[in-house]
Amino acid sequence: MRVLIINSTYGGVSGSGRHVQQLVEALRDRVKFELWNINTVGCLDFPKLRSISFYLKCKMKGCPDDIDVIHIHNPKFAGLCREGHVNVLTIHGDYKTELKLKYGRLAKPVILYIDRQVRKANVITTVSPYWAKLRGWRWIPNMIDLRKVEKIPPSAESYILFVGRDDPIKNYPLFRELAKRAYKELGVKSLALGPLKENTEYLKHNRVPWKQVVSYMKSAYALVITSKQEGFPTTILEAWASGCPVVAHNIPPLVALAEECPGSMLLFNNAGGALKALKSLGENYVRENLVKKAREHVKRFDVRVVAEQYYRLYRGLVEVSNEGWRARCNL
Repeated sequence: MRVLIINSTYGGVSGSGRHVQQLVEALRDRVKFELWNINTVGCLDFPKLRSISFYLKCKMKGCPDDIDVIHIHNPKFAGLCREGHVNVLTIHGDYKTELKLKYGRLAKPVILYIDRQVRKANVITTVSPYWAKLRGWRWIPNMIDLRKVEKIPPSAESYILFVGRDDPIKNYPLFRELAKRAYKELGVKSLALGPLKENTEYLKHNRVPWKQVVSYMKSAYALVITSKQEGFPTTILEAWASGCPVVAHNIPPLVALAEECPGSMLLFNNAGGALKALKSLGENYVRENLVKKAREHVKRFDVRVVAEQYYRLYRGLVEVSNEGWRARCNL
């Protein structure tokens, strides 16, 4: 079975890029993958042009005839579905919500275009239980390689962590406000991994490799997620696997995840609620129970478990496609 994977950030720091890399590594003995990413296809290396130039280059590139499944990991690239192939689209969040939050009413024509393109997929999967239920998509969750995480030693430093890009969706300003209050009331410093801002007495900034992120998590006071919109953040899985308590914004996708994995995180509505949750982690029994529950839940999302779900999906779709081809030949 040959599968074409289309993901511009494969192997990079993005959640979808790591997700796809883990999928390929887990199934490489049973599936022959062809990878289309910015390294194999190319793009214009300018912030506003990377995605569109990558998409256009893929559009002009011929799809090999022997490909059984085209698996696209971004709804912006759904127009790359090809007739005569099985097309799978994986959505890592919700493009409608994200585009509206970023661009307001200006996002409407873009959303309408993407809506038309995603209908070309034979199956749409999502990593989020919330968006799966709301949109009628198939839930195949996010994943993590627990064996790799286990081998990484903890950092000697302990912080309240923010992990994510400097983006309105990730709501870094809320974390900055919380970091200031946490330092004043708890005496704990914070570290933002992603945004490169000016350091202060209470908040440092840095960008580090994935292994170092996990190392920080293994010694962290907590991971705080302030996002306005999410799917199933990779950072949550990394924290769960690292024994790092998670304090997360009370948005519907994370509420649904907390219900799917009860006892795995503390939720908050605002900076005051987040600070209260952080204070509660000073009680050993609160921290220990949270970490224990999270370690139990994260086993369900190990790469070997989740990759098997993708393999069964590929195999089932190819079998149905082959049966249809045989039926047409018999007419």
